Amino acid sequence: MIVLTNLPSFERLSEKLANDPVIERYVMLTKKVHQNKKLLAMYDEYIKKQKEVIKFDHYGKSNAKSQKENELKALEEELYNHPLFNEYIQIQIELNELFSTMAHIIQYKVNKHLSE
Repeated sequence: MIVLTNLPSFERLSEKLANDPVIERYVMLTKKVHQNKKLLAMYDEYIKKQKEVIKFDHYGKSNAKSQKENELKALEEELYNHPLFNEYIQIQIELNELFSTMAHIIQYKVNKHLSE
């Protein structure tokens, strides 16, 4: 069995993540997004239209598919022009980068430990 002795404990990592400004901002924005009924309705409509585009494509209904794609594009523009949604997407990108960096650091430390 491999024991990783020089790595911070899960509790320390969890504590650091809980106090990370990117994660704190993500939690705050998530709450705001989920409280915004108009934004949630737009997002639900966006998902519905995506499914319709796939359905029309599957059944070879190109005219209907084209119409839904145009509607989808307009709704997507409206969503991305909404300041709260735009900020929410940006924080998700930052969070993704944070987790990617963490994964690389963990991989490096594990590989270093295994090579010792």
